[in-house]
Amino acid sequence: MATYVTKTFDRLDKIVSARYGDTKNGIVEWVMEQNPGLERHGILLPAGITINLPDRPRNVSAIPVIQTIRLWN
Repeated sequence: MATYVTKTFDRLDKIVSARYGDTKNGIVEWVMEQNPGLERHGILLPAGITINLPDRPRNVSAIPVIQTIRLWN
């Protein structure tokens, strides 16, 4: 398992893309589940948060898909 310490204005999707090579199949949501409370920081993360980045699951289709909703039309 790798860890990442955020810098000011980091975004989780960019961190996940750099670590796993993409953001498909719910991998960003899966990383959020591995780091409870991370969602409280919002989209732009403050500096100094340690994010656990475990090895990618072998079967990415096993990652539960969260339904997307649209906040604006």
